[in-house]
Amino acid sequence: MYTLFILLMVVLIWIIRQVGPVHYLSCLKMNLRDSINKLPSSIKLLDVRDVTDFDKAHIPDSINISLGRLPFLWNKELSPEDEVMILADDCFKSKKAARILQRNGFRKLYTVHGPVLNQIKLFQHKDETLDEMKKM
Repeated sequence: MYTLFILLMVVLIWIIRQVGPVHYLSCLKMNLRDSINKLPSSIKLLDVRDVTDFDKAHIPDSINISLGRLPFLWNKELSPEDEVMILADDCFKSKKAARILQRNGFRKLYTVHGPVLNQIKLFQHKDETLDEMKKM
């Protein structure tokens, strides 16, 4: 009975950590283009999706380090002093990436609301629309 209680407490704590807020992570409730325009130009875009998804569609100049490799490879492209915009498929992956970076000293972390693929499509659609308007 005592073992079952401890197991339930461990599971409950794990669930709370997965769902709860992450310190130093700001979730921006606007689209990616507006977010990038309002943040400093020095911000680094970190795409934590798998490399196959990244190759299909990504934002120019973004860095791809898949979530599983992030704990081991973050220091090749990022520094704890950097401001980082995390691009992920869902909120849980953004939070997981933020926790990994936070443990390594990052304090300026951002993410956008919603799947990054939808944001990329919106990003590309606006670029295509602007290109068409320039041709007229």
